[in-house]
Parts: sequence; structure tokens; C-alpha cells
Amino acid sequence: MGSENYGSTIRSYLDKAFSRGTSRLKEAIPAELTDRGLMFKAFGRICYVSEQGIFLDSLEERGAKGVLISIYLSHVPDADMVIPSSWKAFRDIPNTMPYWGAFRSNVEEPLVPFVERIFSLREKLFKYLEGRQVVDMPGDFSFIVFPLPKLPLLYIFYLPDEEFPAEAKCLFSSEYPFMPVDALADVAEHTSRLMIELALKGDEDVRGDRR
Repeated sequence: MGSENYGSTIRSYLDKAFSRGTSRLKEAIPAELTDRGLMFKAFGRICYVSEQGIFLDSLEERGAKGVLISIYLSHVPDADMVIPSSWKAFRDIPNTMPYWGAFRSNVEEPLVPFVERIFSLREKLFKYLEGRQVVDMPGDFSFIVFPLPKLPLLYIFYLPDEEFPAEAKCLFSSEYPFMPVDALADVAEHTSRLMIELALKGDEDVRGDRR
């Protein structure tokens, strides 16, 4: 998704999301009810949602991230969030074959040059994306991040050594493939972009792009 204005698409998904009622939607997201709407974190930023629109850091979001958030809102299940017990690669999710190449080239490969930098800045990244380190996984280090409240992504990284180059993998929870597969891929792509932005900026503030 590019930088186009997707206002009408977002409103359509918001209508569907709020059709279940504000109280029920609040619990499903999950979110806090404020005077500006339902509040939660999305792509590392404070998000306010009402029937009038989606706002990230007080600015209305009518681009691709707004579409992804609105799709999330219209599909998020009522069930409580459960810490994932198993994970699967994108290619193992049904109906993803048309997107395999793009997922690899847009989500995983761009991270490879930044693996060492991501490792050194992982604690800062956790603060942005509600992340946590995990153990007993393949690779040299791995962590779970939450670009959206009930959509965890597991990233597994291999540091470069004398024999092998760096590597990066992105996996999805087996319990939560509730969004359309193209939207899942886009969420992962924007999450990887945010990691790269953090790697490039280092100790500077990271706001996330508006694409």
C-alpha cells in the first residue's frame, strides 16, 4: 500500500467494526475508552479510534496504516488474547502462495543488513512495539512484537559469522490468523519498516512513517 488517501475504505471498515457496539469493540481490541475515542497502541504509536476516523499521535490516518488498523478492528475476535504456543511461517498460512515472494522481499530480506543493529537496540524496540524477548527458539536471538494488540509477530534473527550471513524470519501465531492474508503481510511489512527506521535513527525518537 502506498501513500494514497483511503478515507472511504477506512470508513467502510469502521462502520463494520462499530456495528458490534462500542463496548464490545473496546473489549475485543482491547482498548481504553477516552473522550477522544477508543485508545490503544498501533504500530508503536498511540491510536485513537471513533466512528469518525483513526488518529495516530493526534493526526488523522487516511493512508495504508489506517486501512490495516480498520481491517484489524473489523476482524478482531471477541476472545481474550492468549500468549501464542505455536507459530507458523507466512507460507504455511492457507491462501498465501500469491504473496510468498513479496513477503520475503518486503518483510524479511530488508532486515538482513540491520540484524546486528536491531540486536543492540532491541530493548528500545520493545518499548515501541510492546515487545518481549523469547527463548527456546532457533536463531541467535528472537522476540515477539505487537504491531496491533492481538496480532503478535515472532521475529527470529541469525547474526552473521565467518561461515554464514545474517538472516531474519517473521512468523505468525497459529492461533491468530484472523485478518485477510494480504493484510497480514502488510502489517508485517510496516513492522519491519519500523525496525529498520529504529536501526537507522538509533537513539533518536522513532515516529513511524505515514505510508
